[in-house]
Amino acid sequence: MMPFSRLFRSSVATAVLLPALLAGCAQNSEPTQFAPLRYDYLGQMNLNVSSLAIVDRTAAHPVEGNIGPESPTPPLQAIRQMAQDRLSARGATDSTNTARFVIDRASILHLPGGTLKGNVGVHLDILAADGHRVASASAQASQSLHPDPSGNVESRANLYAVTRDMMQTLNVEFEYQVHHSLSKWLVDAGGTPMGSAIQTQSLNGQDDTAAPLPAPSATKTDTQALPAAPAQTSAPAAAAAETVPTQPAATPATSAQDAEPNPIFPTGDDTTPTATKPAKPRVQSPKAGFLTLPGKSTQSSQ
Repeated sequence: MMPFSRLFRSSVATAVLLPALLAGCAQNSEPTQFAPLRYDYLGQMNLNVSSLAIVDRTAAHPVEGNIGPESPTPPLQAIRQMAQDRLSARGATDSTNTARFVIDRASILHLPGGTLKGNVGVHLDILAADGHRVASASAQASQSLHPDPSGNVESRANLYAVTRDMMQTLNVEFEYQVHHSLSKWLVDAGGTPMGSAIQTQSLNGQDDTAAPLPAPSATKTDTQALPAAPAQTSAPAAAAAETVPTQPAATPATSAQDAEPNPIFPTGDDTTPTATKPAKPRVQSPKAGFLTLPGKSTQSSQ
């Protein structure tokens, strides 16, 4: 009986200690190191201003129950990093315009039911020399997470996941709002305004920068370079000119002698070219009594 009792006691001890060991393994499975959140890989937006300032207004308007500072990368720090990585002042140093990036909200709350809710909001102002705002763009983002209630809801891993996903949404929204509302204040890395019209120069040496070249029309044809078309004849006359054959030149009028029938060659002599002979009626023999014998007068013949 002694070996059986010892086996029973060891089995009971294993059953009691196994859940505690599994819980310890679950806690040890959470990551302990977190990569810093950077945004320089998304590309920089250059502003035509002389300077850029980052202003934090969350200290003046604290949110009760904010657990964001406990995240490996707090939302406030992530927003500052976004402004440093994505915005740059590329205007002339003597420019009177400046830019101000304002952090309005940066918090994470533990809501009833075990939900983590993050909320951030920023805006970017372009200021004139006297300090008044001439242009502005704003963006907001929020993120919710429903972790396993049996574990630590406010763990560093959960807070990091809320901050990371929320900042991805904020980056997309902020870039869209800047390009939509502040497009006139964007320049390239060299300070040249983006989206400016293409300038042209004429061949005679004069500067022609009044307006961009117009796009060619797809339905009209430039008729100024074409020669003027000759006047067209009317349709009936043109049709007649095409169908009527060319008539040969009229032969000269024949003399009165040629008009009389020739008794030797009634149809004309053989020297007349056949191609130029005029058409003549067939000549019959003279009627009886028309010819007279020699020695008789015309009166006797009558």
